[in-house]
Amino acid sequence: MAVTQAEQIERLFGAFGDEIFFEEGASQEVEDAPEAMILDPLLLDRQVAARKAAIQGRSVTKPVEKKAPRYIGPPLEPSKSEKLAPADFNALMKQDFPEFKGMKAGDLSAENATFVSWDVVQRYPFSFIGKTNRPKATPFFDAISEEQTWDFFYVYHPKALDQSPYIFVPTVQFQHFLDVVNASIKTNLTIPAGKPGEMFYLVFGSSCTIRPKYIARSASHNEYRALADAIPPAEEDDACADATAFGMEALMKLLKMHANYKDIKTKSKKKKQDKALNRAESIYDAQLYLGLRPKASDVNGKNKKVELDKPVPHALEQNVVFVCIDIEVAEEHHGTVLEIGISILDTNDLVGVAPGKNGRNWVPFIKNRHLVTDEYRHIRNRKYIKGCPELFNFGYIISLPLSKNKRQLTTNSKSEYPKLSELGHKISTAISDLSFGGKEDAADNDKRPRTIVLLGHDLGADLGYLDKIGVELWGISGVASRTLDSKDMHQAWRGESQGRSLGMVLTDLGIEHSNLHNAGNDAAYTMQAMLGVAVRDRVDKEWENAEKERTEAK
Repeated sequence: MAVTQAEQIERLFGAFGDEIFFEEGASQEVEDAPEAMILDPLLLDRQVAARKAAIQGRSVTKPVEKKAPRYIGPPLEPSKSEKLAPADFNALMKQDFPEFKGMKAGDLSAENATFVSWDVVQRYPFSFIGKTNRPKATPFFDAISEEQTWDFFYVYHPKALDQSPYIFVPTVQFQHFLDVVNASIKTNLTIPAGKPGEMFYLVFGSSCTIRPKYIARSASHNEYRALADAIPPAEEDDACADATAFGMEALMKLLKMHANYKDIKTKSKKKKQDKALNRAESIYDAQLYLGLRPKASDVNGKNKKVELDKPVPHALEQNVVFVCIDIEVAEEHHGTVLEIGISILDTNDLVGVAPGKNGRNWVPFIKNRHLVTDEYRHIRNRKYIKGCPELFNFGYIISLPLSKNKRQLTTNSKSEYPKLSELGHKISTAISDLSFGGKEDAADNDKRPRTIVLLGHDLGADLGYLDKIGVELWGISGVASRTLDSKDMHQAWRGESQGRSLGMVLTDLGIEHSNLHNAGNDAAYTMQAMLGVAVRDRVDKEWENAEKERTEAK
């Protein structure tokens, strides 16, 4: 047991008594406890501010003037116009636009006539008038149908003829209305300049598309209210069956343009709705290209059903060649393109061929290619995904010269290994060769312009990678601005809020797959996924419609 120091001293006193004594040592001074230090953050801030002021050559005692926040929006100062003389004002009010007087319901508008959507006209005060002038101008817009001559026109959505048409008025009449407002309250309201002004000068009718058709003239609120019953039903030419792919895209852009300047509070919601609509339209368009649904103008075709064991009952629209592209890049350096997969499906090859379940009878007609950048053939993605460039499932035996005086691929090769400098040219050539005829061996007299529709799974990212290596797809003849995305199509078909990965889409469709993240395989499977969604959606919709009809008949 350990003995303490106090116990040891007590034992010494017991043994020696008074003979023991302690010698006092040299005295030592004990330091007082250090004073507690309190940091003053404000003092530190002032010291930092003083140093910065000294470096910048200014006084720290002089207050810094805060900049006023930049105002975003229309000018707050009221704009003014000169007051019109009574005679000029009377002439302005009596203008009756004789060029539209003799028109009857259903008449086509004049070529190159400019229009503005009625929606844009009604939203003008909230989108294009500043806070100061708006209270003065709003009453005129509230009574816009009174004592103002308007000639109304309509355009049906060519792919939704059963829906209400879009309504337009001549630009010249809206400009006249602004002139009346300006003359009445001495403002200077104008059609905006630049990009926003484009929606006020819409010109229809290019590339065999429809021009706006006349409804009626309105000069009072009662006449305006009667317009809804005066719109003629959709006719065959409203479907724009003869329109070119470019013309149809241009028409869609015009019909949607007016939606870009909704009130700020509804923009986010509208953007989501537009994306959902675009996803649904992707399925619709794919089905048209594949003959799975009739054209909107084909009234008799609506009664024809798709049977999986028989050829499709409808004509294949637009003479399309699908080109699916997938790109694999280095996972930690996205500027390094490792692999490119290209899958091609010519819809001409599908004529007379039954689709089968998920379109599997069409799969053998898909031609697949796999390009591996020669300089990067040793690189494998391993950190986030499992790359497998050597496991191309769909290759065909080829013998392809890469360039003059360069090696050729042997006949047992499935993948191609172009140099980085050749990569962009090979992709451009592969697609441009499809612009006419759709087949490399097509005779010159059989070659004809084709519509090339690009496809991908999350296609936007792949197009960005192609742009970085100098591939300008939109400059290739025949490439349509309309693209398809299997991710979006599956999301629309399932009605989900988020898109799924390619593997999950394939699993959902029951399509067997392996060795994903090989660009050639991904392109091939993406093409199969597009076919699967297009076929399944059409069959499902027809079954749902049949069930609804049976239920209503009971």
